[in-house]
Amino acid sequence: MKNSYKKDKTKSIKIEKDLTEILTDINQKLDCLQKDVTEIKIELTTEKADREVLKGEINALKEDIKEINNSQNNKIWALIWILIWTLIGILIRVC
Repeated sequence: MKNSYKKDKTKSIKIEKDLTEILTDINQKLDCLQKDVTEIKIELTTEKADREVLKGEINALKEDIKEINNSQNNKIWALIWILIWTLIGILIRVC
């Protein structure tokens, strides 16, 4: 009976060591995962900031395009009026 008790005690100690090693390994893996999650959060924050900067730049470009379109329209109308007045001037001289 004594021999059986020693075996059980030895098995118990071995199981406890195995469990301790397993828990240590799990904790290390959880620490690594936490670091990865933290890095991903930092990257996400950076990407969100970059996205906001790009949105601002896109809006500025849209405004620039609107100004260019308005300027071109104004120039076209100015040319049309110059052409009309030139034709009127020519017609007056000919008549």
